[in-house]
Amino acid sequence: MSKSKSATLQALMIILAVIYFVPFYWMILKSFRSSIFAGFPVDLNPVSRTSIANFVSNFNYVWSFGSFPMWYFNSIFVAVVVVASSVFIGSLAGYAFARLDFPGRNLLFYAVLATLMIPFPVITISEYVFMVNLGWINSYQGLILPQIASAVNVYLMRQYFLTIPGEIEDAAKIDGLRPAQIFFRISAPLAKPAFAASAIFTFIGSWNNFIWPLFEIQSTGMYTLPLALNFFKGANGTQIYWNQMMLATTITLIPTFIIYVIFERFFIQGISLTGTKG
Repeated sequence: MSKSKSATLQALMIILAVIYFVPFYWMILKSFRSSIFAGFPVDLNPVSRTSIANFVSNFNYVWSFGSFPMWYFNSIFVAVVVVASSVFIGSLAGYAFARLDFPGRNLLFYAVLATLMIPFPVITISEYVFMVNLGWINSYQGLILPQIASAVNVYLMRQYFLTIPGEIEDAAKIDGLRPAQIFFRISAPLAKPAFAASAIFTFIGSWNNFIWPLFEIQSTGMYTLPLALNFFKGANGTQIYWNQMMLATTITLIPTFIIYVIFERFFIQGISLTGTKG
């Protein structure tokens, strides 16, 4: 790539980064203001009308509103269980599709991918009827069960396992290891980047999930944070206190930010490698 093209690409990336960053900057800025100065018009001055006292006051109000700590716990609990189950199931299925030879393997894999094309309302209605029959409405298991397996994770893990040289597993077979032992002792440890990428995608999907909890949850005590934010927004009728609303939104983003920072290196490596072999 020539220097001029490289410079143009970098300039474009900087502009896009600024465009994406401004809403987050505005959100955090409003968290440090009182309700009087938190509404529109938009003011991006970093020191105008902001103070730590306003932030503390806003935080105390948000944290004591309704069952906010419980809503936070609900989101964390559901997301952790969903990530653990979905990544584990996805890795087993991905390894089977990549390494094991069984009749109809490719046809079954394409069938799994085809589930991504089913309209979301169709899936949601079916899942809701299933949960009603199980008696799992307004429960943790009702929130978790529809998310414990993901076709995206199966695809990501399969693609990564295909990049691992087959000679490594052949040597393990000669040493007498069985497929399950090869997976847990050799292949899975080599697939840390794919595990990280799958975990981040799954966590973000579960953390931001609004539609399914809206169907599933009936009591405010079982709310997850997306529902809680919607409830918080309408707590004062048509009046929205943007300083407290933006602080509540900022708080909900913290776990996602932490997860991404921790797994960033593995995430980028996993995404780059999962697309190298089909």
